[in-house]
Amino acid sequence: MSCRITQPVNQVRLTNVAVVRMNRHGKRFEVACYRNKILNYRQGIETDLSEVLQTDRVFVNVSKGLFASSKDLLTAFATSNQDDVCQIILDSGQVQIGDMERSATLENTAREVASMVVAKCVHPVSNRPYTMGQVRDAMKEAEFSVQPTTARSVKQQFLDCVRAIQKKGVLDIHRARMELAINFGGDAVVGGAKDLTRRLETEAQALIVRTNDAVSDEGGDVEIDRIQFLIDPSQYRTIDAIAKESGGTLEMLRHAVTQEGDADVSSELERNTLRQTEHDAAAALKLSNVRQTGNEGHHSQQQSNSVIAALASDVGAVLSLDHNRHTHNPQHDDDDDIDAVSSRKKNKKAQKKSKKAKRREKEEAALRQERKDAEIARREEREFRLGKSQNTTEGDGDGVLNSGVGGNGDVGGGGGARKSCNTCGGSFTPAQYRVHFRSDWHRYNIKLKMKGATHVDEKEFLMIDSDAFFDGTM
Repeated sequence: MSCRITQPVNQVRLTNVAVVRMNRHGKRFEVACYRNKILNYRQGIETDLSEVLQTDRVFVNVSKGLFASSKDLLTAFATSNQDDVCQIILDSGQVQIGDMERSATLENTAREVASMVVAKCVHPVSNRPYTMGQVRDAMKEAEFSVQPTTARSVKQQFLDCVRAIQKKGVLDIHRARMELAINFGGDAVVGGAKDLTRRLETEAQALIVRTNDAVSDEGGDVEIDRIQFLIDPSQYRTIDAIAKESGGTLEMLRHAVTQEGDADVSSELERNTLRQTEHDAAAALKLSNVRQTGNEGHHSQQQSNSVIAALASDVGAVLSLDHNRHTHNPQHDDDDDIDAVSSRKKNKKAQKKSKKAKRREKEEAALRQERKDAEIARREEREFRLGKSQNTTEGDGDGVLNSGVGGNGDVGGGGGARKSCNTCGGSFTPAQYRVHFRSDWHRYNIKLKMKGATHVDEKEFLMIDSDAFFDGTM
């Protein structure tokens, strides 16, 4: 008898160890690391190997505790220094993780990407962010799948996610604007204020919010100390270059400009109308700037000024009309709010019955019908088998009686003595005996016997619900 002491097979080992593996020259080399330190080491956050490695030895198999020999290290890595080999394996090896850990990591990455979409993207009309549930559903419908952070960072995957949602048209979404400001300090811009604002509007599609300007004493030129504007995040580098060329400093006010607070029907209608008017005014202003750049003629200048004046009068008319509606006729305002709310509810109810929901209902109905047909066919087959077995039993009984009358002396008929089943308690011919052991009745009595219950005869078994037996609930 061997006196060797073996390790228990059910012992859980290496519970807090992450293995980094590398195959080279036909041999496997592994190092044991801390789980939360590998990514920090590869990103350059952690540089101390003692904080990353569980031990500074190189293994052939970490789980078995087999160390690599110096000869193998010298052949594969041209050095036998353990620290140098550990660094090579940490930089280029593959991290061995389980399925559960990998799925948990991908789920965390997907949650981070969705939270970035919620924080930095809005609806283009209402300028309000989407909820986390809406973004996660949109990611599934757009068939966007996250990747490990070692391959692509969370920010890169966030940009890919926004492009995928926009391409599929799942949500009407775009990046929220950034609010920036260019400060000139004591060196104010004199004379070139119009040129600077024109550059911001044409080159970076910026929307000027406010400028701190004053008329200088020399020649009546305009001095600008600060320009505050909104831009798309993709134009940040262009704005930075313009600020450096103009001698100002760029200041970040808000990373994402979103509409906050509770939504009111009347205020939302007014805000959407103003936003659309502002958009038209900005488009007209951009058109006028282009015309001024290409042709400084008097006619084009008057035409652009007339367009801007007309848009400004439209904005004033909308504001005055809304003010009169609120001050002079509050009852009509309440009626409009009620009508708007009811129409919005009707639209929501109509949208609930989308094409996808109808297609899902058809698939579920077809699946239910298929299950019903399969159950009906199974019951008919079972009834047919039961009727056939009863006819066979009656024929065998006649054969036994005839053989007894003939005086042959054999008990039973059809090729031998009858046999009984110890589980079900019946008596069968050899042919029936083999068929009985494959029958549902015998299988059911085996289950009862394993549970410690008494067996049932064939009549009681026919009265039992077949669905419960075949589904495995009994």
